[in-house]
Amino acid sequence: MDVQILPNWGKRLGLFVFFISLFFVAGDGFLDGFNDSPDGKHHYFEDLLGTTLFYFVNVLPVIGLLIYMLSKEKVEDDFIRLIRLQSYQTTVIILLIIALAIYLFDVYYEVSLDMVLSLFMILFLVIFYFKKEAHS
Repeated sequence: MDVQILPNWGKRLGLFVFFISLFFVAGDGFLDGFNDSPDGKHHYFEDLLGTTLFYFVNVLPVIGLLIYMLSKEKVEDDFIRLIRLQSYQTTVIILLIIALAIYLFDVYYEVSLDMVLSLFMILFLVIFYFKKEAHS
């Protein structure tokens, strides 16, 4: 089964969406720290974009990473598919270990879904990159 549904130019599109939306998502926290207001009371980009649009912008980094992940490599062969599968498996095992460790130390610890999705995708991309470079 071939899951990659986007051509190689999707990688550039995914990175563009990720970094542009990350600027807005992380901007409020960065500006609070820059203006020496660590309590997070100021919402510069949320006030600029409006609440509804800002919530949509919060989802865009995950969508950008998903577009990047679903895009083909320049040379898409069986070996790349094997590395991709191994990277998915390794990522799932690592996240299960992290989840178990969090549960063992603090049963009531709450994690948002976007944090888990972002961690999964970034961890997958890092593992995939290093596995691909190791076999090049």
